[in-house]
Amino acid sequence: MKKIFLYGLVVTLFLSILQFNLSTALGAKINYKKIFENECEKCHGKDGKGTKRGKKLGVPNFNDGEWQDSVTDEQMINSITNGKKKMPAQKHKLSPEEIKAVVKFVRILAPKKRR
Repeated sequence: MKKIFLYGLVVTLFLSILQFNLSTALGAKINYKKIFENECEKCHGKDGKGTKRGKKLGVPNFNDGEWQDSVTDEQMINSITNGKKKMPAQKHKLSPEEIKAVVKFVRILAPKKRR
């Protein structure tokens, strides 16, 4: 009787761990718009052109095709991760996957002919 109970407990535990891992791996989409809204928008603005505050701090215009062409994804990842000039590092707030998702969102803000 104890063996059956232990076996059932082990199987239940295994299945619950498997379900948790699958749901986080497959079901957890990164909401890059929400991350941008919460972490970036106050300086970079909703449209990526920069807020009044952001312009004073020297943020780039993400809608500028020349800027988009001059910066690689790796450079953006590094800037977001480690910070740059007055921009604070986000490595303690965002996962590497979230940072990559934000970079993809910034690329969406490029002029249509440059995408």
